[in-house]
Amino acid sequence: MQYLINQSKYLIYAVLSCSLIIALYSNNFEVSGLVPTTAIEESDSVDSVWASMGQELKLDHQVQSARVQAEIRQLLADKEKLHSILVAAAPYIYFIHTQTQARGLPAELALIPVIESEFNPNDHSTKGATGLWQLMPGTATELGIKVKSSYDGRRNVVSSTKAALAYFNDLGTSFNGNWYLAIAAYNCGQGKIQSAERKDGSTSFWNLSLPSETKHYVPKLLAVAAIIKNPEKYGVELPTVTNKPYFTELKIKKAMSLATIAKSSGVSIDTLRALNPDYNHAVVANKGSYSLLVPIEQAPAVRETLGDSLVTT
Repeated sequence: MQYLINQSKYLIYAVLSCSLIIALYSNNFEVSGLVPTTAIEESDSVDSVWASMGQELKLDHQVQSARVQAEIRQLLADKEKLHSILVAAAPYIYFIHTQTQARGLPAELALIPVIESEFNPNDHSTKGATGLWQLMPGTATELGIKVKSSYDGRRNVVSSTKAALAYFNDLGTSFNGNWYLAIAAYNCGQGKIQSAERKDGSTSFWNLSLPSETKHYVPKLLAVAAIIKNPEKYGVELPTVTNKPYFTELKIKKAMSLATIAKSSGVSIDTLRALNPDYNHAVVANKGSYSLLVPIEQAPAVRETLGDSLVTT
């Protein structure tokens, strides 16, 4: 799993994100086609998903630990970057948070993409990990995600989130509910954690001899969670992301380009591409049924447009 932040990648992504927002404003559409205008306002009057999540962050964030304190200082040293990452989370975080709730998993796990991909579904590592959750091809296949030349389900927020959380559920069981170890295992592998436990004679994450990346990984997640839970304490103003679903998933049973769907339904092509980066050529595959994510408020128009091309349940 990728952890070290590549500054040039961040800058490029930030520029592309700004370009998308500007383009969609010019089309008289809501911010980034995914985020309603109110979803990125700095306002306490809007019910925020961060506030809801903050009430459910139950792990001990070890904020007195020197390692967590170091990660908090690093995050606060560039509040603008942290803010940008949380804005990037807006289309996805409600869905991810509700998925952790449905599985009875720690709400902290919904913040894993902050450190894995900065909530960029197109992010990929030199080792081959891809998507919000930075899943490797082999891991994705084992978890039932389709990865082909024309389609990469690791970039689909629905399938990748469900797969990643299923994996976390297994890790939580394997480590008897020790979520520090489960989170560390997500980063470096279950085998390395178990080997370190045997070598060091300890089941405490803080006492294990682990790769440097993993030693930072868990404290950084705890640092992010601590800030989300108590932003006022750290002088951070979180972007308000409304506590309601952003997108809905439709199933398509015939090949169709995103451009065609956009033209016939009136949904911005940039919006469809942003929500459906799993289609490598911006064409919905023609074998089996494939998901199409669309803004929930525009779903009726898309349903009317696609008609018999949709899978009915």
